[in-house]
Amino acid sequence: MDSYAYAQIIVDIAHSNIDKIFDYALSPQLQPLPGCRVVVPFGKTTVEGIVLSCRHSTDWDPEKVKPVLRIIDETPVVTEEQLLLAKYICAKYRTTMAFALRLMFPAKIRGERIHKKTVCIVSLADEEAAQSEVKACYAKNGTVKAKNKLQTLQTLLEQRECPAAILDHPSVKLLEEKGIVSVSEREQYRAPYRGNVRQMRNITYTPAQLETIEAIGDSVCAEQNKTFLLHGVTGSGKTEVYIACVKQALAAGRTAIVLVPEISITPQILAEFSRHFGQEIALFHSGLSDGEKFDEWRRVQRGEAKIVLGARSAVFMPLRNIGLIILDEEQAESYKAENHPPYHAAEIANMRCKIANAPLVLASATPLIEDYAKAEMGIYTLLEMPERIGSLPLPDMHIVDMKQEFTRGNRGLISGPLYKALKQVLEQGKQAMLFLNRRGYASSIVCPNCGQTRMCTHCDIPLKYHKEEGQLQCHYCGRSFPADNVCPSCGEPYMRYAGAGTEKVQEQLQQLFPKARILRMDFDTTRKKDAHQKIFEAFRRGEADFLVGTQMISRGLDFDRVTLAAILSADAMLLSGDYRQEERTFAMIEQVGGRAGRKQPGQVIVQTFNPDHYAVQFAAKHDYKGFYKQEIAFRKMTAKPPFARVYRMVFTHREQQYAEKVCMQARDMLQERLQPYRQEILLFAAKPAPVAKMDGKSRYHIMLKVRMGQSLNAVKQIFYDVWEQVRQKNGLTVGIDIDPYDLN
Repeated sequence: MDSYAYAQIIVDIAHSNIDKIFDYALSPQLQPLPGCRVVVPFGKTTVEGIVLSCRHSTDWDPEKVKPVLRIIDETPVVTEEQLLLAKYICAKYRTTMAFALRLMFPAKIRGERIHKKTVCIVSLADEEAAQSEVKACYAKNGTVKAKNKLQTLQTLLEQRECPAAILDHPSVKLLEEKGIVSVSEREQYRAPYRGNVRQMRNITYTPAQLETIEAIGDSVCAEQNKTFLLHGVTGSGKTEVYIACVKQALAAGRTAIVLVPEISITPQILAEFSRHFGQEIALFHSGLSDGEKFDEWRRVQRGEAKIVLGARSAVFMPLRNIGLIILDEEQAESYKAENHPPYHAAEIANMRCKIANAPLVLASATPLIEDYAKAEMGIYTLLEMPERIGSLPLPDMHIVDMKQEFTRGNRGLISGPLYKALKQVLEQGKQAMLFLNRRGYASSIVCPNCGQTRMCTHCDIPLKYHKEEGQLQCHYCGRSFPADNVCPSCGEPYMRYAGAGTEKVQEQLQQLFPKARILRMDFDTTRKKDAHQKIFEAFRRGEADFLVGTQMISRGLDFDRVTLAAILSADAMLLSGDYRQEERTFAMIEQVGGRAGRKQPGQVIVQTFNPDHYAVQFAAKHDYKGFYKQEIAFRKMTAKPPFARVYRMVFTHREQQYAEKVCMQARDMLQERLQPYRQEILLFAAKPAPVAKMDGKSRYHIMLKVRMGQSLNAVKQIFYDVWEQVRQKNGLTVGIDIDPYDLN
């Protein structure tokens, strides 16, 4: 076959002015495959690029077409399916092709900043000569005269080959010269810590599980693109369903992706999957080292791993012939990317399933309101698992009115009923989990003299006090400050700590129960590598009585001995000001409550200052459908998603006046262009963002809420067009999001 003369290439420069395909000339010696990276000249420098296709001709003047200088990859780093996916991302999120392609592989691959790891292996080449050499290691009187060489030979005779690092180097060199051993470099994967693989166990499925497995399995085998919403209560055996469905995909010669919302969930679900699939699983999440990400990605690229398990970014892994994608805890907001492009993992998974003709499973005990509405309309296929395994009842919910506790003089974090329940847990030798979605010791530091709150010097938010580190920390920009007690405003030598975080909860529990063993799982305690896994394993082994944590412990974890789960402040999300606040509150109570009573009867204690709120009341009854009916009616009445769409544009600049100026320019452009659709616009506001300063930069935003209808696409087009016009301003960052999860 004739060699190609030209390659169509996307250069790795994420700028809209360069977002186009460039033709480069190929020599007969340089014939890259589509999806491979190459080095090409660009202007006065050289850059990396990805080959989209190869051609025999070009529409440009051949004399002006520059040559490909070097091929980086022998095999493609981007599959044909991923190229299609990148085009979809560009169209949906208005990003550049270069930016979209960067999502498809680990960041350190760019610029060749990471390489495969190799180890030196010594192999036994001549066993007979080795046996003779062993004899030569002994003197006539039987004493050993060459101890190091003897140990090296004995090791190789036993193992046949082993790493050179554990052998005596001079002995290896001597044996190699004699031809007794051979030395070679061999690639070695940097494997993530996977914990202890548990023994295989027999699974007896419930009728609801069997119906679910059959429905999903039929779509897998028929290569049918269909979206299932699996609504299964906590403890109903969703993980067993995932395993059965993945087995069906593998049996059909296809592959599967299973996504989880939190790294903290990964150890438990990985342990279950490893029972059945062993090394066929590739793990991928932000907690891995760069080398581990690279090697796990390559295992998938080479077809050595057929299953990908991980957090949000795992949805981009280069699996071929995908037969199934599952999103566990599909309601979790961590599936939404915070940076540009603001993709949602479910949207990417949906597109991959369409390309591959595969089913998508969205699973949760508390599905998103919008997704349950789609199931009601028949857009999604609803599958239900309403009972726990073994017909074990859902845990009893007890609501504690913290206003009454306050009246009784209890100013602590632990109410009277919770104290009694914790005491009972200790007496019975059981375990308890306590949830508070705030880390640190105190959520703010206030001067009692002037009322001033200590604020971050770079962000418009209060600093948090971390007692263990003895520092004040900003949870937005990550800066730390000395925790002195002198007010910087008035000089008062005393500061009052207000609010509470998980660190303070741990301290108060230790004071109340001095003999209790307490573990804490939050961002501060899980910074070190594999910390999630180690805390999880320690609690599972019964090395602690109480586990205190943030959202990391709120879902997906399953411990046999946990009989009590407690939500210390159910009001935190009710006061967020987000249109999802009721939904998040219900989900949080139900998810945390689901950690209790998985193998034996349990109870849940919910502490709140709003005991009569409908989200709290429905959660106390484990009544998702009742909550859904009230919430969907409320959203329809107030025109909130799914009956409207929310668009947000955020302007960030070091100069407050400049950020405001461009924001108002965008507002004026939108006002003019949206005139024909003003009847469909329910909210249009341009003002400082709720967090008006972040990391030293001022922030303004535009909020636009539009009624669902025929005009929606036109409004969306105008919104994006204005964004395209204003985002090129020097030094200005303009973010855009649809139905944002974070309104700060």
